[in-house]
Amino acid sequence: MIGITENRTKMNKIIFEMRSVEEKREKKYTTTSMYDPIIDQFLKSGEKLVEVTVEDKKAGYVAGQLKKRIETRELEIEASAAQGFIYLEMKS
Repeated sequence: MIGITENRTKMNKIIFEMRSVEEKREKKYTTTSMYDPIIDQFLKSGEKLVEVTVEDKKAGYVAGQLKKRIETRELEIEASAAQGFIYLEMKS
């Protein structure tokens, strides 16, 4: 089924196609994050606990982004922030 919708006040058109499916496609995360190198270096280091600082970024924000990437990558790492520092720790 192909459809066209028009906005009467402006001459904008959207052309789209719709079809019946049995199930949704699985999401695939193929993109990398600017924070992946921090996680990768931590994994390579073999350390159990490290303190990280990132220029021009608040520790809480970076820790949040690292947590998202850790969850997406299904890693056994914990990210946290305290007093302006970021900590990465291997889960026991």
